[in-house]
Amino acid sequence: MYTNIDQLRMTCISSRKFFHCTVAIIVAMAVLCLACPSSFAAGEPRVIDVRLGSYYIKPDKISVKAGEVVMLSITNEATLIPHNLVIEAPEAGIHVKVEVSAGKSTSVTFTPTKTGRYEMSCSKKPPFGKSHKEKGMHGTLEVMS
Repeated sequence: MYTNIDQLRMTCISSRKFFHCTVAIIVAMAVLCLACPSSFAAGEPRVIDVRLGSYYIKPDKISVKAGEVVMLSITNEATLIPHNLVIEAPEAGIHVKVEVSAGKSTSVTFTPTKTGRYEMSCSKKPPFGKSHKEKGMHGTLEVMS
């Protein structure tokens, strides 16, 4: 295999250099990951604007991907009536219930984990009369693969 001792020595030296270079690269990558964790994170959330108003949710159909970080930026366009946005799907990792006063905005972030179609609605109900959902404040969040 090796014709002389010098070839064996050079092979060993080359192997050590390769090993040391590999270790140095791994250490450098680890330091970089610790110094800049945001650059290796799941990424920026997908921002979706949602408008609530006098008995509507716009858009009334929202499609997202399972595992995608989603931020709903919610604005209540009503001038007097408070609303909320409710999306309850614990089996998909979705627990959204945010109150939005008239003329105000808020946001909520979540990451759906399971595909399916989930209802979103306003759960407000006056002491008498129809609920906001019954008046048309409902829609669908579809989580796709």
